[in-house]
Amino acid sequence: MSRILNILSNHIDFHELVLLEKRADKLYRWIRNSFTGNLTYQKKLPQENPNYGGQRPMVLTSVPNYIDTELDLGTDIIIKKVRTFPGSLIKLSAYKSYEEYLKKTFDQKGRSHFAKCQNLLNECFTIRHQIYYGSMEKEQYQIVFNAFEQMQARRFKQKGIQSATDPMLSEYREKTLELVRNKQACISVIYNGDTPIAISLNYILGKIIHGFTKTFDSAYSKFSLGHIELLNVIKWSFDEGFEVFDFMKGEYSYKNRFADTSYPFLVETIYHKKGSLNRIWGHSVFLGLKLFYFIYHATRLAKSSNPKRSRNISRNLLKVQKIPVDGSTTSVEEKRVHFNEIQSQYIQKAICDYCYHNREPMDSLKFYLNEDHIKMISKKEVLIFKEL
Repeated sequence: MSRILNILSNHIDFHELVLLEKRADKLYRWIRNSFTGNLTYQKKLPQENPNYGGQRPMVLTSVPNYIDTELDLGTDIIIKKVRTFPGSLIKLSAYKSYEEYLKKTFDQKGRSHFAKCQNLLNECFTIRHQIYYGSMEKEQYQIVFNAFEQMQARRFKQKGIQSATDPMLSEYREKTLELVRNKQACISVIYNGDTPIAISLNYILGKIIHGFTKTFDSAYSKFSLGHIELLNVIKWSFDEGFEVFDFMKGEYSYKNRFADTSYPFLVETIYHKKGSLNRIWGHSVFLGLKLFYFIYHATRLAKSSNPKRSRNISRNLLKVQKIPVDGSTTSVEEKRVHFNEIQSQYIQKAICDYCYHNREPMDSLKFYLNEDHIKMISKKEVLIFKEL
């Protein structure tokens, strides 16, 4: 779709323009949060005689419908809007505190589960949560982004996604450090020791924080790591006085659990009133978009009435052998390794699951690498993990 729009129109993505490039001044006089009425952006010196002189129509994609805007392109333009993808958010300003949000969003069982997972995570690993906002060393930034790429590649492989990583990731890496230092973005990281195990990239417009993308090490999934990291960011957003936490596009079960408001994204076609060619070209692009999203919504509705369970195509099997502690010895062929040196993500996950079920601190375990297996020694037993 983006490639076609680039050919037929002057295509601009709202989030890239406003959040990544910080070029709202290119199009807008002001931008406002319709929930609170507060301005998130206002041009200091509007153009005296603004005029959209482009012959090709302009297409603005990914415009949230709860964002009110005034374009600085003059009055001789026509704006046509089409609803596109669903989005979701949390109205942070509707709650007095993070604690009130938790109570109104989750029942006692859900809140207890989060607390249990957080406590177990702290018991089993050396956990530290860091939000980079206002300052970040370049060396640490590179470490975090390298870890992000590695974890996302693993997640994509597990889900059978052909692309190794998000195609926008290189642009995020290029622009985010400066945005973090200017408090126009924040990076949330959960560390196990010095190793990042959950990361989210969040971009800021006024008092609105946008959860652009996130990933976590699936070895720790038993601990609801993705949810714990998200709750940390939501609490931080309350503490910093943000009004909205926007989950943006995409329909995922976790968004339905955490969000309290849904909204549609819009695509806006903008073209000049004057000139037959301009009007015909612009209206044709608008009608094409309208037809495309009519088909999209009809297909989405049909799929929702006949849901299919997703499959994890990269599921692997492990053979686990238990050996009494007294009967275990280490041979010269076995090499002592750190948990992070274990190459198999399935063995890593099995070890983390063991820590979860036995409340066993990772530091109390010893790992040995053999030619075809990993030996794990705890205080009470020895386990041999081997991929089939």
